Amino acid sequence: MENAQTVAIAAIIIAAGSEIIAFTPLKSNSWVQLLLQALRMMFPRRR
Repeated sequence: MENAQTVAIAAIIIAAGSEIIAFTPLKSNSWVQLLLQALRMMFPRRR
């Protein structure tokens, strides 16, 4: 149960971080884009 909560918290932080980075100049950094793409694949949004 605790591990599931940790994964959920990490996914929320990653999602929030990706939204924040979209509004900063960092979005043009290819390393940031690569990292975010990998994280989005690991934690896809659920709609």
